[in-house]
Amino acid sequence: MSIINATNIHRRFGEGELEAHILKGIDFSAEAGEFVAIMGKSGAGKSTLMYQLSVLDDPSEGEIIIDNVDVLKLSEHERTRFRLNTLGYIFQNYALVPDLTAEENVFLPLLMRGRDWKEAKEIARAMIDEVGLNDKYTNLPAELSGGEQQRVSVARAMAGKPKILFADEPTANLDSVHSAQIIDLITEFNKKLNQTIVMVTHEREYAMGCDRIIHMEDGVIIDIEKLR
Repeated sequence: MSIINATNIHRRFGEGELEAHILKGIDFSAEAGEFVAIMGKSGAGKSTLMYQLSVLDDPSEGEIIIDNVDVLKLSEHERTRFRLNTLGYIFQNYALVPDLTAEENVFLPLLMRGRDWKEAKEIARAMIDEVGLNDKYTNLPAELSGGEQQRVSVARAMAGKPKILFADEPTANLDSVHSAQIIDLITEFNKKLNQTIVMVTHEREYAMGCDRIIHMEDGVIIDIEKLR
């Protein structure tokens, strides 16, 4: 059963002669528990599509149904709650709060979901353990390497057990060793928790554990490659 259904997605920026038509009528779907990669050259529209699917931006045209919810009809407050309770995010720049420790970065969204302090802290530490950083609970982001910061980002994204995880170039700022570790973590969560994952990546080797690769070029899907 499809957990994401996007139909005729267009995204335009600017007006008149300055208008840039980035997405040009894309149809996209993902099944519950599926791991889908989106690939293409720079400027193909990969991250723009990700932002539409993950309810971080509005398409200029089209329809997006996620977990049977027409997200474009939600109010801004409803969208915020929907993102918080249904979706998880991993960004290429980690997006950690610099003044919060590793565990605080992970448990803050849990507090926002209504968990009490003690429970949120226990879940956060368990997730940090899960990504192999059990000696880094109280470290600030600046005291962590890039790979460690991205591990905290993964822990934060997974702590609330979102139905869908969106990962936008999660290895972009990492060396090959740390990149492989992050991809292994994401793949493990997909298999262990039947986690639906949509990931943007430039590197084909990091997409080889996916179910499908969506290939984009100039704002359209040019090929869908099934891997398993």
